[in-house]
Amino acid sequence: MHAIVRLLLSSARNPPSLRDYEWCLVVLDIFGGFHPSGWILTAIDRHTERKQVIERVELAGGWAALQKDRDALVEQNRDDAFFWYRGSTNILPATLAALKPWDVRFISPTVLRDHKDTPQVTVVHIKVFGMHSSGGHSTPYFGLEVVTGPGAETYRPGPSHGGVSGNGYRSFKAVTDRIYEIY
Repeated sequence: MHAIVRLLLSSARNPPSLRDYEWCLVVLDIFGGFHPSGWILTAIDRHTERKQVIERVELAGGWAALQKDRDALVEQNRDDAFFWYRGSTNILPATLAALKPWDVRFISPTVLRDHKDTPQVTVVHIKVFGMHSSGGHSTPYFGLEVVTGPGAETYRPGPSHGGVSGNGYRSFKAVTDRIYEIY
C-alpha cells in the first residue's frame, strides 16, 4: 500500500499538488486503504479478537486444558466426525465451550484416509469469530486449530477453501507447538 502511494507521489509534480494527494486517496480507497472493511479495521479487529481468545483460554484453565478437552473430543469421535454449531444441542467440553465458538469441527483421519490431498492428522477446527456482512464491515475470521497425533509436528494450517470475508482464513500463527491461530 505504501509503495503505491510512493509511486504515485514520485511521478507527481515536485512538490506534489493537492490533486496528486487526491489521486492517492482514490487509489487507497480502491485498494481498501480507507474503506470501512479495509486493512486498518481488520488489523484492529484481529488484535481485539486475539486478546479475547487468550483471555477466554486463560479463564478456562489455559492451553493445556484446551488440549485436554480436545483430546476427549477426539477420543469420543475417534472413527467419525464431529460438527458443532452455535445453537446446537450437542454439549461441548468445558474449555471449548468457554471460547464461545461459532463452530467446532473434527473429522477423524480414519474418515479422511481416502482423501490423499487432505492432511492425515488429527485437527480440531474452532471458529471463534467471523461473520460476513454484505452491506458493511465484516467481522474477520479468527479461530484455532488444535493438532495431535502422527504428523502433528510437521503439520501447518493451510488456507480455508473459498469463503468470503469473515467466513474464511488465509494465515496462521503458532500459539504452542500444537495450537495455531488461524485468521
